[in-house]
Amino acid sequence: METITQARFEAWTTAWSDLIRQMSAYDSGARGSGMISHFTNDPESLIAELEARLDVSLPDDLKALIALGYVQADMRWSLPDGILLPFDDVFEGDLGWNLAEAEFPMFFDEDGEETEQRHYLSFHMARNGDLLLLDLEHPSGTAVVSWSHEEDEFRLLAPSLAEFLDRITKLGMIGAHAESYVPFLSEEGLEPDGENGRLWQAWLKDYAELKWQNVRGDLTASLRLIEMIASEDAPRSEIGPLLLEHHDIEEVLREWTARNETETSASNRRDRLILIGDALGSAAADWVRSLWTIHAEAPAGLTQDVLHRLTASCLPEEEGLALVLREIEAQNSGGRMRPPYSLAAFRSRRAIPWMEPHVAFPIDGWASLLADSRPAAEDLVRWLRGEDALRMTAVQAIGRMPGGEMQALFVGSSGEPERAELLRLLESLHAGAVLRKEKAAIQEAIAAVSRA
Repeated sequence: METITQARFEAWTTAWSDLIRQMSAYDSGARGSGMISHFTNDPESLIAELEARLDVSLPDDLKALIALGYVQADMRWSLPDGILLPFDDVFEGDLGWNLAEAEFPMFFDEDGEETEQRHYLSFHMARNGDLLLLDLEHPSGTAVVSWSHEEDEFRLLAPSLAEFLDRITKLGMIGAHAESYVPFLSEEGLEPDGENGRLWQAWLKDYAELKWQNVRGDLTASLRLIEMIASEDAPRSEIGPLLLEHHDIEEVLREWTARNETETSASNRRDRLILIGDALGSAAADWVRSLWTIHAEAPAGLTQDVLHRLTASCLPEEEGLALVLREIEAQNSGGRMRPPYSLAAFRSRRAIPWMEPHVAFPIDGWASLLADSRPAAEDLVRWLRGEDALRMTAVQAIGRMPGGEMQALFVGSSGEPERAELLRLLESLHAGAVLRKEKAAIQEAIAAVSRA
């Protein structure tokens, strides 16, 4: 079995550095970092110290790493939220170790008691608490195993540390949370050359290499690139005009929705439709109107929630909100209304008068919806003068409103009088509040209004 050598390690580190640079190219390096530290000038002494502390003879691969001076490493990258991924649980890379602090982790036995064990040596912990372990009882002495803290499950990743570093390098340093390895596993561990491994490597290559100026005339390639980079933070509304400079709206909609027909991820089917609406906006209005008709052929992934999101993105506010409210009322006739979260996509003050007669405890969902609906100061004053459910909904909503929107409440000649009235009502509520949690929420609202 091959071992770790200087040349082999340098090849890995070159690949890691290149990957981190490529993965963070879209955000000036904010989503990637890498560090390899040399902590010892006397590797033999460190090896002896570790063997004495752990009371074990270190496997050859660990000795080789220490002898080469690679005692600690920390290599990371992450992808932005909201982009469409080939595998739902593969969204970051986290590869590292600190051999100076290697230890035998405690695991729970069948009786729920923490038990000391000497089978697995831990060398890296993921941010969620999952572990990368060396199986010291494997013939190689350094078979790499992933342990899931949620499932308490061990999964073989590679028969040796050297083989693990080879395989994980091909897969782009994915990990280290346990679920990220699952799409690429067989009984022999990670399979970078398996079907899913090849698919993932092709995606990584395109993520690094596709550029708009090179693909804008190719609709298929353009859509692939857009789905890779159109994160939740990006101005998605800028995408549509760029696409429509080169392609007809009907052609774009036909090909983009057709991508859902072969999509295996339910979340990707949903998110792709939402992205279409965010990107195309009013250019897709007729398509969205057609989805409301009885005889419409629904694209794969269309749910009521997604239809409401598309309606908010693509139709004029008055038209779209009326459609959604009619559907919500028809489905809740005669029953207690639960907060219809799909209204939040409209970010519309028009929804507030409709909400008022339906608000009841528990109010958490209503508070979020009110905060998302861009209330004016007069709306908040009216709710604070209302019944208990309305009052506490307004209190919680004030604490959840973005700072910029809160400041906008008090612009203009009526701003300061409305601020004063809000503070008066909130302070009166605070004086009469009994529960500590209620007092804290009101105090938070007072602080938000005061500093806006």
